[in-house]
Amino acid sequence: MNSRYSKIADFFAFAEKEYHIQICIKDYSGFVPVNKELDEALQPYLAHTNPFCMYIKSEKAVYHRCLSMIRKMNHRCQKEGQTFFGMCHGGLCEYVTPIVNRNLVIGTINIGFFPGHEALSLNRIRHVCQASATLKEETAIALYHQSIFPPSIRPEDLIPIMELIAEYLPLTYDTMESTRNSSGRRHYNSNEDTILSHAAEYIRQNFTQRITMEELADFCHCSQSHLSHIFKRRVQVNINTYINKVRIEASKNFLVETDVSIGDIAFHVGFNDSNYYTRVFTQLVSISPREYRRRFKNNGEGRHPI
Repeated sequence: MNSRYSKIADFFAFAEKEYHIQICIKDYSGFVPVNKELDEALQPYLAHTNPFCMYIKSEKAVYHRCLSMIRKMNHRCQKEGQTFFGMCHGGLCEYVTPIVNRNLVIGTINIGFFPGHEALSLNRIRHVCQASATLKEETAIALYHQSIFPPSIRPEDLIPIMELIAEYLPLTYDTMESTRNSSGRRHYNSNEDTILSHAAEYIRQNFTQRITMEELADFCHCSQSHLSHIFKRRVQVNINTYINKVRIEASKNFLVETDVSIGDIAFHVGFNDSNYYTRVFTQLVSISPREYRRRFKNNGEGRHPI
């Protein structure tokens, strides 16, 4: 990816790693997918995908409650018009910065997760788990402590940067003029962003194993056909091709950083047939795994893009 929006994605990736924060874009109006470059840049940030959130939202009722909170967040942003701090029903605290176009809140940049009142957070986690038929309190609390760390940056230092980015992002909204209704709003179902981000994260965490459409759709709480439609329209490849791309990308590190045989690499990244792995690799990268290793093993370019 090389676009004017890639710098934003690069900063988000840097900030998450350097400052121990997590960044999420909530799109209330559909301004993200209308611009292909912006969509590609922000796809990793369209839903909370840390292990704690992924576990909590594996319960369908909790997942839908998370979605319902987006509307409340929108209303508060529209009313206050500035960054605010809050805690979700699952006990996570974050700063919410409105993305505004012509006095209309079209989305938010959510920056988390910051220490709030731990006793209250744990109490909310317990409440969510006790109301669930599948979530285990001990597991949820363990994931909370494993996934949520105190940031290494003060909010007052980070918020102005996010507010500056929030000023830049609405530039794409004006391209949606023809799709707005008479009230000036384009109603957008951000559930699609969440489904896409959750599916991508599930694949990232499980690509070394066999992934079926049934289990992927079940994890995203949607039908297989709906999930397939979202991938084809937003990512412009089918899900199997996307999974193969993730596997091939992971295999590149093994090719240039280890002496493991190509056959063993193929099995390690989820291919059951090394010959099929070679065919897919050659199709996506335009050279064979063996040639890729020969070219890049000793020159430090182990992240040659697909």
